Amino acid sequence: MVALTVEKPHVLALLPENTAAAGPVKAGEVLVRVQRAGICGSDLHIYHGSNPFAVYPRVIGHEFAGTVEAVGDGVTNVAAGDHVVVDPVVSCGRCYACRAGRTNVCANLEVFGVHRDGGFRNHVVVPAANAVKVRSDLPISIAALAEPLSIAANVLSRTGIAADDTLLVYGAGTVGLTVVQVAKLHGARCIVVDLDDKRLERAKEFGADVVLNSSRVSVPDAVRHPQSCPSTRS
Repeated sequence: MVALTVEKPHVLALLPENTAAAGPVKAGEVLVRVQRAGICGSDLHIYHGSNPFAVYPRVIGHEFAGTVEAVGDGVTNVAAGDHVVVDPVVSCGRCYACRAGRTNVCANLEVFGVHRDGGFRNHVVVPAANAVKVRSDLPISIAALAEPLSIAANVLSRTGIAADDTLLVYGAGTVGLTVVQVAKLHGARCIVVDLDDKRLERAKEFGADVVLNSSRVSVPDAVRHPQSCPSTRS
């Protein structure tokens, strides 16, 4: 059993996992065997030393999914054997923001992989409230994308989205493509802009109606005169 640790900026180490740190499972906690974890830009920021909240050494990784191996007393939302994704944001439940239902701005907020060791290891103990059960037939590799997908879902939920809308998405990275996926579920038209033709090709595969390479095309002109780009093009 191993853990991938950023010992200090620009120094990675693959170390034996401290199994003592993964147990025993206390009341209200869940032991998750991590099976897939995504690499986020935030992980790279920690590696490069540009994240002001990370303290080294740090096991990175906040986009991860796996299987429940054990649960503590009082846990009823998941059971051993369940497939789960982990909400990486841990709130205290006691501060004003938490009591007001704004746990995302908890005064004592901690994030797995940033403030506390994350998912780039075999086992992680998480609060039961942060373990979200998913269907057993959903591939774990897909389930691990729940965190970036939730960003897209939240953005389009807060801004509103309808079938007669047209979205302009700058950047065909992971979050940009998840925004496209959610928008297409609502029937919206999507224009995706990037500087990388390979990323734009992938955006087409994810349903983009129009792709624009901003190094060759004037994005304002293309958006201002949509008849100039009525179909997918670079």
